[in-house]
Amino acid sequence: MMDETLIPFDVETSRIIELLAKQIYQSPFALLRENVQNAFDAIRERMQRDRDFNPLIDVSIEHDRIKIRDNGIGMSRDELRRHFWTAGSSSKNNPEARAAGVVGTFGIGAMANFGIAKTVTVETESARTPERTLSSAQRETLSLREDCVKMQRLEVTGHPGTTITAELISPGSINLAEAKQYLREFVRLVDVPIFVNEELISQVPIDQVVPVIPTNYQQRLEVVRIGPNLQATGDIAISGNAIIRLVLTDLVWNGQPLKGNLVLRSGDGAVHTARSGFGLAMAPISSIYTFGGVVDMQVLQPTAGREALTSDGVQLLQSMMTEIDNFASERLSATEQCNQSTPFMQWICSYGRYDLAGKLTIEVSGRDEISLENAILTSSLRKVRRYGGSDPTVIKTFSSEDSFLLILSRNNPRRQCQEGYLGRYPAIEAIPDRPTVINLQEGMGLSGGKWAVSYRLASIISEDFFIDVEVAFGEISHGVVVMVDGVPSGKTRIILNSTSTVVMTLLQVYETHLDAFRSLAKDFARNVVFPHISHLVPSSTRQGAEAFIEAMRRKRETFEYGSDELDELPSIWEDYREGRITLENLIDRSKFAAQTNVQIVEAVSAVRDVVPNLIENERSVQDPTSPQTQWIAEPSILRTETSSSAKLITIDPSEPDLRGYRCFIALAPRAFTEFGDFFTQPHSTSVVWGGQKALFIFIHHSGEFGVYYDMQTMDFVSESAGGGAHRTSTIMLRDRIYIPVPPSIQTSFVPKPGEKKRFEIKADLIRTGAAKSI
Repeated sequence: MMDETLIPFDVETSRIIELLAKQIYQSPFALLRENVQNAFDAIRERMQRDRDFNPLIDVSIEHDRIKIRDNGIGMSRDELRRHFWTAGSSSKNNPEARAAGVVGTFGIGAMANFGIAKTVTVETESARTPERTLSSAQRETLSLREDCVKMQRLEVTGHPGTTITAELISPGSINLAEAKQYLREFVRLVDVPIFVNEELISQVPIDQVVPVIPTNYQQRLEVVRIGPNLQATGDIAISGNAIIRLVLTDLVWNGQPLKGNLVLRSGDGAVHTARSGFGLAMAPISSIYTFGGVVDMQVLQPTAGREALTSDGVQLLQSMMTEIDNFASERLSATEQCNQSTPFMQWICSYGRYDLAGKLTIEVSGRDEISLENAILTSSLRKVRRYGGSDPTVIKTFSSEDSFLLILSRNNPRRQCQEGYLGRYPAIEAIPDRPTVINLQEGMGLSGGKWAVSYRLASIISEDFFIDVEVAFGEISHGVVVMVDGVPSGKTRIILNSTSTVVMTLLQVYETHLDAFRSLAKDFARNVVFPHISHLVPSSTRQGAEAFIEAMRRKRETFEYGSDELDELPSIWEDYREGRITLENLIDRSKFAAQTNVQIVEAVSAVRDVVPNLIENERSVQDPTSPQTQWIAEPSILRTETSSSAKLITIDPSEPDLRGYRCFIALAPRAFTEFGDFFTQPHSTSVVWGGQKALFIFIHHSGEFGVYYDMQTMDFVSESAGGGAHRTSTIMLRDRIYIPVPPSIQTSFVPKPGEKKRFEIKADLIRTGAAKSI
């Protein structure tokens, strides 16, 4: 007997306004991901009650429709009405569902489907109650006031599960290959077989996702204290070239068990998160070793759009990663492989743990390299000295059969590690190699041009870095461009080598091209002077960083959504309640209104036109005696007297690049308002990417905190995940902040003629708890 009735499509108004305002589904693949995740949750709930069945999720993508079938717990007639057809209501916010390890708790239900579907049909049979129900609704007739969802009782078959069929608004709008690639990122580690058009896309071994490494060192970890808060069981492996692979289970954080596990590998960059194996989002986590891999924990919560983690989840992972970095460094220090790891040396310098640098090697004049710890042992048998210069006469003088002369590396961070370790042992005599200054000119003794340059540089350093300095000129030995010392007035004195090419260029530009001098002087201060005075910047200390964070917090607390953001949503709902628009119009307009933190790029401008002379200046003001490394914190390129409306700026292939970059994208307006102050401070830069997401992570030079900038695209950023540390090249104008786009993903950011690139933005502060960066 047919039993067909009509029920209204219902919405919990306050909840849905919140969801639409913050994280509405924007991806055309959201229907697939949301329904597959619901199917996965249904299977986990059924497995919690009964494991005597073979779980299966089958997805069929056709030209005009999509079908998702599972043999999970199913829904009763009442559950179908209260949870699937009621947006904002979820059946999974209960102890039984949480014990089953479900992924979703937001209760979007049918809402995700009507973004691209004109008709949705649900056939479901409950494993809890003997009910089988067929229901359907059409997008154009959805209503809050009238019954619009058909409900029909069917004969029970004894086979629980749910089948959802969505007829597409635009037939052919779902590309099968892209859909498989998109879904695979979320379900590859799921232990339930998931098929898309008969192709298995789940049950991928974790060793394939995070590959194992050739092992030179391996240790089993049995209930080990990873850090002050983290305890775990697992394995650590280190390869001959210092790649680290870490597997941790039985996680305990701050005394509380965390259900889940993690598998990380250094250099991979992208950290993918999951719950019960189902992918959530790529996490914006900073790691000295650029650890990447998979973190699967029940405590992690996605935002409503599932394209990002909640801020609490991000902060938890960042705190865990800081302890993991420290743990990996301590274990690596016991192996000879540490000598191959620049991140390890960076960590030593950042934390001042020079006592762990013993297995790093150092050059010995006329002999093979030896480890620092062996150099100390040798000092008990014969005279050992260390020398930081390159003068062949000095080297020859102090080298003999009876003594060792240790030659410090020319490059940091290795040199700093060597100095820090050897400096702890007075028996290792340091041969003086301090540069000397002759013909010193300062104050009233400066010529007109030098005085003007001195005054301008002192002003820039005071305004940009908050350091009170005097600038002098002289001839400095050893080819040194900049020396820093103190003067009786208490100020810091900066002495510039007037015979060096870069200083002579600056003086010449002042005399001949005064219009270009201002920007060149800023670039000179940033590139040449700053590395020598970075430790003097007030916010480089922990106390200074805390004060800066507090100032940013106060500013963020005063920042509210503008009237063009949240205020439009209630008015849209009022239009619907008054009958002025249909529910279909309501969904479309609410979706549009929720896109306020979206960046649309449809035009490209040239760096040369937006920031004149920048490329030329960068090539002119480089200090050859101060080699740069990717992980160092550097100031932004400041051009705060310049304005621009360009959202994307590029450098033509016929021109020199800027620090390896040819593409720079502007921060979205809201991020500019909230975090603009951060970029006035020196910072390091990391970029990781995967799927449709690129994550930019900027760490303050104190090492205490940072900003992550999450960009979700409509297209795939890259065929494979990647990324890591990149050299800081932020460009800061009066009304724009441009961040550098790595060449590997540049094509995903640059629109073709007539094309619009759309990016959804999420940005927030993160606390790293790390020590001061170099």
